[in-house]
Amino acid sequence: MAARYLFNAFVLASSCITADSLAAGPMQHATQSPAVAPQPVKKNDAPVNADAAALADFKKRVDDYVALHRRVAKRVPPLKETNNPAEITHAQAALEQALSAARATAKPGDLFTPAVRTAFRKVLIPEMKGEDGHDTKAVMKDDAPTTVPLKVNAKYPESATRPTVPAAVLMNLPKLPEEVEYRFIEKHLILLDAEAGMVIDFIPNAIK
Repeated sequence: MAARYLFNAFVLASSCITADSLAAGPMQHATQSPAVAPQPVKKNDAPVNADAAALADFKKRVDDYVALHRRVAKRVPPLKETNNPAEITHAQAALEQALSAARATAKPGDLFTPAVRTAFRKVLIPEMKGEDGHDTKAVMKDDAPTTVPLKVNAKYPESATRPTVPAAVLMNLPKLPEEVEYRFIEKHLILLDAEAGMVIDFIPNAIK
């Protein structure tokens, strides 16, 4: 009788343990933290526009030159309003000489860096193609001189014309301050100090 009692108690206890385990199982599973998938690392895959960066760099270099021009201009006698060609020439020569001295170490590529030259040529190619391009070249060559030296700090000849740059071309080139101008001499592009009559920098064979 005692043995039967003990057997029944053992069975009852085993049943309780199994039931508790089953009941606890789902609850334990429910409280487990779900696995978090690793987040992909975000990368800036936007391509860098090398031409835009080059043109921005060109603008900064031009601004630096113009700042120099303005500092130097304050140290030379100002040109008063006059119709006397000799006075104009004298004032221009004084400014040109002062700027040349201030830029004694200047060299080709200081403003038109290799990257800037590449960007300018890309901008100019479409303007020189087709019938419109033919007309553009004709306008640029119409009064273009052939005696302008391709040399940094060189004086632009007084007798040489300053050829017109077509509006369609200017629209596609970076805008310049009033002290500086673009001039095409045959296939070459010159950056000219308009007041000093001096070559600042140049791009040989800028157009084809």
